[in-house]
Amino acid sequence: MENDARPANPGSPESPELPEVDLSLVRGDPGFYLQRKALLIPDTGMGIVRRALIFASVTWIPLAAWALLTGRALYGAGDDTLAAHFGVHARCLIAIPLMVVAEGVAQNLMPPLLKYFIDSGLVTEQTLPDFRRQLSRVALLRNRVLPWVVIFGATVAWSMTGALFGKSEDMVWTGHGEGIADISFGGWWFVLVIRPVFTVLLLAWLWRACLMFVLLFRIGKLPLALVPSHPDRVAGLSFVERMAFIFSPVVFAISTVVAASFAHEVVYHGASATQMKTLLIASAVLISVVFLIPLLPLSMPLSRLKRRAVFEYGSLVAHHDRLVHERWILRRDIGKPEILDAPELGPVADIHAIYDAVRRMRSVPLSKLSILAIAVPAAVPMLYVAALQLPLSAVLGKVVKALI
Repeated sequence: MENDARPANPGSPESPELPEVDLSLVRGDPGFYLQRKALLIPDTGMGIVRRALIFASVTWIPLAAWALLTGRALYGAGDDTLAAHFGVHARCLIAIPLMVVAEGVAQNLMPPLLKYFIDSGLVTEQTLPDFRRQLSRVALLRNRVLPWVVIFGATVAWSMTGALFGKSEDMVWTGHGEGIADISFGGWWFVLVIRPVFTVLLLAWLWRACLMFVLLFRIGKLPLALVPSHPDRVAGLSFVERMAFIFSPVVFAISTVVAASFAHEVVYHGASATQMKTLLIASAVLISVVFLIPLLPLSMPLSRLKRRAVFEYGSLVAHHDRLVHERWILRRDIGKPEILDAPELGPVADIHAIYDAVRRMRSVPLSKLSILAIAVPAAVPMLYVAALQLPLSAVLGKVVKALI
């Protein structure tokens, strides 16, 4: 397993031996070290469940207690209550814990998937040093402080701008007045705690998506032992598609917050869910695209391989079939060419199947599995909003009648 010490510069005289084939998107970055210093992350393990509960409690419980004490929890005019603002609950109780849980998912999925590059033979003994070197370079990039300075700076700027100039729907119920002096405890808690925690976690995951893109881009530049006729139709890279599951909790978290905002408009401001369907669909598609992009760098070596393999295997099949035609149709004595007796090629039908497999090879390393891993979490919260105005009893009645 990758240790917490920051790796030395690969290639330098004093650098240690390259680490084992392992890379974490989470362990070792500045955010990880800050949480360990704050005793949120234990010396061993990730403390996922504990941190998820702590973040949810710290963000939501003080605000809920204040709302209860001031009479803004359940009773008020229209949407002037905490209960009415779904976005607050979505951030504190769903999105923030899920983005912490996603760190555990990433930690469990990445090592075996990276190791499979070697186990599957895609990375050979000759290319293994380069493969390890690329992992070390991505680890160095992950450990850099500058991205986290940008993350914290953007978070502070966004929170302060919202407090000074914005009238967020999730702040109005707290008694937010015209000036900064009119902001209540609930408003400040949202501005200084809830929004920053959510924003930092969100930006951190966007940065990790960039790291995934860089990692696969650098791996794609290596001379991988790709097999164009592989039955997975992506030259043996189908296991990479499982990396999409790392982002599934993050996608659901983001989609839930966005959908909560739409749901508030539908329930309390008279917006029509059916008229908002374009926005709902566009939001789900946008979120899905953002987190599918990190898997796309491997499409470059796949595209190059397919273009070359179609001609190479086409020439092989043509040569094989030409000899078969001359022997059995033209009745010529062609001797005993090795290609006709090669057991790995087999008869005409078998070699045609090999060519068909090459021709059907996908240039984009995305399958139904990887798309569903991102699209379903993005779509489910939006579907809930769309269902808010559906006559559920009538729909269930029609379903029951159709089945009976």
